[in-house]
Amino acid sequence: MDLNVLPECYIDTKLVKALVPPKRQYNHQKGTNVLKIMKESLADEFALGIVDEDVQDREYAQNFDSIYHIEGCLRLLKHSTRPHFLIYLCPAVERWIIFCADEAQISLTTYGLPHDFDKLRKISKTSKSEDRDPHSDNFQKLFRALRQSNSPSVSILQLWVNYLKTNPYTADVNWLIDETNRLR
Repeated sequence: MDLNVLPECYIDTKLVKALVPPKRQYNHQKGTNVLKIMKESLADEFALGIVDEDVQDREYAQNFDSIYHIEGCLRLLKHSTRPHFLIYLCPAVERWIIFCADEAQISLTTYGLPHDFDKLRKISKTSKSEDRDPHSDNFQKLFRALRQSNSPSVSILQLWVNYLKTNPYTADVNWLIDETNRLR
């Protein structure tokens, strides 16, 4: 099931791996490739795309209904006919990281990362692979700290990914909404 989880970039992949460790690996994709693979290669299978809100295949995204929306933080959507789900990190992963760190009262500078969006984005965009990223350890330590924090947003993302991986074809949207409300 892990290969049916498609984070859009290396930072998203590192984040999801730290919060919900896969048995093997997640299916890292770049940008709009997430939705393309969901639509074409995984058309009849469960798929969970994890993307920045600003990256969309607008045509395919029109087939998704909003399940839950936390303004400026997270959105969960479900395809109207397929077992496909999208999690949008709003508006982009770097802002989401800063938001969650603030929520958990964690300083990014403690982990050798800037608290400034533009600087953090510049660092995150230099990540071209998991093995050749000079900031990989910093991000991994930060993500582990976020996992152990009291950030509701991090807990919600963990809930969504865990639950959907565990219940790929039988997900109860109402249960997911109730549990998300409980964590907020």
